Amino acid sequence: QSTGKSTLLNTMFGLKLNVSAGRCTRGAFLQLVPVSSKITKPAIDYLLIVDTEGLRALELTSVQSHKHDNKLATFVIGLANVTIINILGETPGDLTDILQTAVHAFIRMKEVDIDCSCHFVHQNV
Repeated sequence: QSTGKSTLLNTMFGLKLNVSAGRCTRGAFLQLVPVSSKITKPAIDYLLIVDTEGLRALELTSVQSHKHDNKLATFVIGLANVTIINILGETPGDLTDILQTAVHAFIRMKEVDIDCSCHFVHQNV
Protein backbone atom coordinates (compact mmCIF):
# COMPACT_ATOMS: atom_id res chain seq x y z
CA GLN A 1 0.00 0.00 0.00
CA SER A 2 1.17 3.53 -0.83
CA THR A 3 4.59 2.59 -2.20
CA GLY A 4 4.42 4.81 -5.28
CA LYS A 5 3.52 2.14 -7.84
CA SER A 6 1.53 4.53 -10.04
CA THR A 7 4.24 7.19 -9.81
CA LEU A 8 6.89 4.64 -10.79
CA LEU A 9 4.86 3.53 -13.86
CA ASN A 10 4.19 7.16 -14.83
CA THR A 11 7.94 7.86 -14.71
CA MET A 12 9.01 4.68 -16.51
CA PHE A 13 6.45 4.78 -19.33
CA GLY A 14 5.30 8.40 -19.59
CA LEU A 15 1.80 7.56 -18.37
CA LYS A 16 -0.69 9.77 -16.54
CA LEU A 17 -2.08 7.39 -13.93
CA ASN A 18 -3.80 9.10 -10.99
CA VAL A 19 -1.54 9.65 -7.99
CA SER A 20 -2.20 11.21 -4.59
CA ALA A 21 -1.08 10.98 -0.99
CA GLY A 22 -2.21 7.77 0.63
CA ARG A 23 -3.91 4.87 -1.07
CA CYS A 24 -5.65 5.82 -4.28
CA THR A 25 -5.49 2.91 -6.73
CA ARG A 26 -8.29 0.41 -6.23
CA GLY A 27 -8.59 -2.54 -8.55
CA ALA A 28 -6.47 -2.77 -11.68
CA PHE A 29 -6.01 -0.23 -14.47
CA LEU A 30 -4.66 -1.26 -17.86
CA GLN A 31 -3.13 0.98 -20.50
CA LEU A 32 -1.66 0.18 -23.93
CA VAL A 33 1.56 2.01 -24.70
CA PRO A 34 2.73 2.07 -28.34
CA VAL A 35 6.30 0.87 -28.89
CA SER A 36 8.54 2.81 -31.25
CA SER A 37 9.05 1.21 -34.65
CA LYS A 38 12.79 1.70 -34.06
CA ILE A 39 12.65 -1.15 -31.53
CA THR A 40 12.83 -4.32 -33.58
CA LYS A 41 13.65 -6.96 -30.97
CA PRO A 42 11.35 -8.22 -29.77
CA ALA A 43 8.94 -7.26 -32.55
CA ILE A 44 6.03 -5.80 -30.60
CA ASP A 45 3.64 -2.96 -31.30
CA TYR A 46 2.36 -2.26 -27.78
CA LEU A 47 3.14 -2.79 -24.12
CA LEU A 48 0.22 -3.49 -21.81
CA ILE A 49 0.86 -1.72 -18.51
CA VAL A 50 -1.19 -2.86 -15.50
CA ASP A 51 -1.36 -0.70 -12.37
CA THR A 52 -2.95 -2.36 -9.36
CA GLU A 53 -3.83 -1.58 -5.81
CA GLY A 54 -1.25 -2.70 -3.29
CA LEU A 55 -1.21 -5.88 -1.29
CA ARG A 56 -2.26 -6.09 2.36
CA ALA A 57 -5.31 -3.83 2.23
CA LEU A 58 -5.97 -2.34 5.65
CA GLU A 59 -9.76 -2.47 5.26
CA LEU A 60 -9.78 -6.27 4.87
CA THR A 61 -9.42 -8.86 7.61
CA SER A 62 -6.24 -10.94 7.61
CA VAL A 63 -7.95 -13.93 5.94
CA GLN A 64 -9.76 -11.73 3.37
CA SER A 65 -6.54 -9.84 2.62
CA HIS A 66 -4.56 -13.05 2.14
CA LYS A 67 -7.12 -14.45 -0.34
CA HIS A 68 -7.45 -11.11 -2.13
CA ASP A 69 -3.67 -10.71 -2.40
CA ASN A 70 -3.24 -14.23 -3.81
CA LYS A 71 -5.92 -13.61 -6.45
CA LEU A 72 -4.52 -10.20 -7.41
CA ALA A 73 -0.92 -11.45 -7.61
CA THR A 74 -1.91 -14.52 -9.63
CA PHE A 75 -3.93 -12.37 -12.07
CA VAL A 76 -1.16 -9.83 -12.63
CA ILE A 77 1.74 -12.28 -12.75
CA GLY A 78 -0.22 -14.61 -15.03
CA LEU A 79 -0.99 -11.74 -17.40
CA ALA A 80 2.52 -10.31 -17.49
CA ASN A 81 5.79 -11.23 -19.15
CA VAL A 82 7.52 -9.07 -16.53
CA THR A 83 6.22 -8.12 -13.10
CA ILE A 84 7.64 -5.18 -11.14
CA ILE A 85 7.12 -5.39 -7.39
CA ASN A 86 7.62 -2.03 -5.70
CA ILE A 87 8.39 -2.28 -1.98
CA LEU A 88 8.74 0.79 0.25
CA GLY A 89 10.83 0.21 3.37
CA GLU A 90 8.61 -2.56 4.72
CA THR A 91 9.41 -4.45 7.92
CA PRO A 92 11.02 -7.89 7.51
CA GLY A 93 7.65 -9.52 8.31
CA ASP A 94 5.89 -7.44 5.65
CA LEU A 95 8.59 -8.29 3.10
CA THR A 96 8.20 -11.98 3.89
CA ASP A 97 4.42 -11.82 3.37
CA ILE A 98 4.73 -9.92 0.08
CA LEU A 99 7.44 -12.24 -1.25
CA GLN A 100 5.46 -15.35 -0.23
CA THR A 101 2.43 -14.03 -2.11
CA ALA A 102 4.53 -13.35 -5.23
CA VAL A 103 6.32 -16.70 -5.07
CA HIS A 104 2.99 -18.50 -4.65
CA ALA A 105 1.70 -16.82 -7.83
CA PHE A 106 4.90 -17.70 -9.76
CA ILE A 107 4.59 -21.33 -8.66
CA ARG A 108 1.00 -21.37 -9.94
CA MET A 109 2.21 -20.03 -13.31
CA LYS A 110 4.93 -22.68 -13.49
CA GLU A 111 2.30 -25.38 -12.89
CA VAL A 112 0.34 -24.23 -15.95
CA ASP A 113 3.51 -23.70 -18.04
CA ILE A 114 3.41 -19.89 -18.25
CA ASP A 115 6.80 -18.17 -18.40
CA CYS A 116 7.16 -14.89 -16.53
CA SER A 117 9.83 -12.92 -14.71
CA CYS A 118 9.96 -10.51 -11.82
CA HIS A 119 11.91 -7.38 -10.91
CA PHE A 120 11.91 -5.82 -7.45
CA VAL A 121 12.17 -2.13 -6.67
CA HIS A 122 12.99 -1.70 -2.97
CA GLN A 123 12.87 1.84 -1.65
CA ASN A 124 14.48 1.69 1.76
CA VAL A 125 13.32 4.98 3.25
